[in-house]
Amino acid sequence: MSKPKGVMHAVTVTATEDAAGHLEFHPDSRVWDSQKRHFAFNKKDHHMRDDDYHIVEFLLDDRTANRLRFPPEPHEAMWVAKVNDPDHPKCPDASTVSDYEVIDPLCVCDDGRRLIVRNDNPREEDWSFTLNFIKPGAEKAGQASWDPIIKNGGNGKA
Repeated sequence: MSKPKGVMHAVTVTATEDAAGHLEFHPDSRVWDSQKRHFAFNKKDHHMRDDDYHIVEFLLDDRTANRLRFPPEPHEAMWVAKVNDPDHPKCPDASTVSDYEVIDPLCVCDDGRRLIVRNDNPREEDWSFTLNFIKPGAEKAGQASWDPIIKNGGNGKA
């Protein structure tokens, strides 16, 4: 039997600022469902086996004057929580104990502009997460954040 393999999914996250100074985040990726406003992963759709995994590459395209970056520590750049009630998902914040069992941020690179995440997607379930960004000179995550949902479909080939 061959080793599990990763399938890469690029996600460009464009940060913009409105006239009132509110930050907005706009994802662009084949795994982003813009109608339902969540990420959707399904191993069958990506021709994967059960033990394969997704690698998600978040690339920050900051079009604000804030010079945003991901914090250098991957677990500060992304907080993750399992969604127990899909009709009322709660996104994690600084007080949440993150659960990295299925979705695990691995590294921040390219001077804080890129975050690499592993999503094992072992079964159908929903996960909430928060991507955190910092401004130059800041050390605490959560100065600016974006909190979408991941819908894992599992369903790999045996």
